[in-house]
Amino acid sequence: MLRIVIVDDEVLIREGLARMISKESSSFCVLGTYPDGKQLLDELSSLQVDVVITDIRMPQIDGLELIRQVKASYPQIRTLLMSGFTEFNYAREAIRSSAVDYLLKPINKEQLFEVLYSLEQEQKLQRDKEERQRSGLLLSLLQIAEPSSALIGGILLPLPYFTVTVVKGGRLEGAIAYADHLREAQGITSDLLEVHKGLLAWVRYSREPLTLSERREPASEIGTACPQQHLHLGVSSSYDEPAQLRAAYLEAKLACDAGIYNPQLLHYATIEELKPAGRVTSADPFLPVRELLIHELQILNIPGVREWIHRLFGIFEAQQAYPELIIRSLQQVEETVRNELKEFEAARSRQENRPGLEEQIRACMSLGDIEELFTSSLSAVLEDIRTHRLELSGTAVETVKRWLTANYKLHADLNMLAGMVFLTPTYLSKLFKQETGLTLTDYVIDIRIRTAKQLLKNSPDLKVHEIGTEVGYPDPAYFNKLFKKIVGVTPNEYKRISHV
Repeated sequence: MLRIVIVDDEVLIREGLARMISKESSSFCVLGTYPDGKQLLDELSSLQVDVVITDIRMPQIDGLELIRQVKASYPQIRTLLMSGFTEFNYAREAIRSSAVDYLLKPINKEQLFEVLYSLEQEQKLQRDKEERQRSGLLLSLLQIAEPSSALIGGILLPLPYFTVTVVKGGRLEGAIAYADHLREAQGITSDLLEVHKGLLAWVRYSREPLTLSERREPASEIGTACPQQHLHLGVSSSYDEPAQLRAAYLEAKLACDAGIYNPQLLHYATIEELKPAGRVTSADPFLPVRELLIHELQILNIPGVREWIHRLFGIFEAQQAYPELIIRSLQQVEETVRNELKEFEAARSRQENRPGLEEQIRACMSLGDIEELFTSSLSAVLEDIRTHRLELSGTAVETVKRWLTANYKLHADLNMLAGMVFLTPTYLSKLFKQETGLTLTDYVIDIRIRTAKQLLKNSPDLKVHEIGTEVGYPDPAYFNKLFKKIVGVTPNEYKRISHV
């Protein structure tokens, strides 16, 4: 839209020209008419003007002086000079003063509209170019925690103040259309940025800070534009420094993120409305459930794991935790599962390819959606591990038994044995006892003592301490004590009895 003001000391001319321009096209908006250049200059700072059409001869400040002052203070404003005088000197002065064109009275409509349509097209092309350049810089400023001074200094905002609204939802066409409507119908200057799929940052510019009611105003309109659609909106305070763009974005996002606790289809909150809620907490939600979750993982009790995850989400709800805290806690859960279940990565890779955990959570519109997403995803991996273990359980114990039989002299490290058969140490211990009736330690002792008995019978030349060392007990006292405890007699007594 081309915003125009007309300056002429003849009321009939300026009013008639205003009517003619307004009737020509809805793209032309006459903001006002003025009898003198001074009156316009007094008000120009509060107006958003694209074109000044001015007469030459006026009291106080004439047209040429008006053009010079406008160009000095507002170089982006274009000017048209009109006069009933046909002398070349006036035209030459107009050109020197950077007037776009020189129009003779009575005004030729075709010539006037040709110029205005040309200016409108020029304005559109320039605006599109500026918006593309500004959008790239804005995206960087919104997402970089500590932007460089060069980046901050490189952006020129169209008006002194800005307010950020973050919009989140599955389909945002209605919100985009509404922002475009405000720009076209009401002349509101704004930038609409797609931060990532399903999340928009709407930067709205103004000459003064927006009031709370002005920032809340779009709620009903956006709700109307997006009927029966789950939509979250959050609005920042108004700021006037480009360096504060990220702070404004984070405020708006914080207010938007609170929507996961709002059951209504449309959630709309300003940062001021959010602050009294006291949702920010330094407590670690995962800490109270960590050890209990580890216990359920060690015995692969999937219902128990699901129950503790549900309790964790109860803590989230009680704290009104924001997505950043929820994501951090759920990453802790995944790390704990990864540490306790060595098969976790392999099992997860067998699941369908899905977006990353953080990306999925950020797309959710409610805490319940996040819980269902995370619990079902984790349960699928745990079920895969359980199935794989059942398939291995028939051979895992036999594999361990064969290794122990062949390497009974060596120290049987539980973690090493578990890794060899892709089971957790706790689960291997449980499975081995279930299959053999012995613990791993007792099973190794049994092999060593049986081997020692054979050597005591069949190798009379070997001394008792040599046999102890041979079966993995280099300490003679410990070997004698253990042998007597299990067999009932000392190794020497067993050797004499065996050779009677």
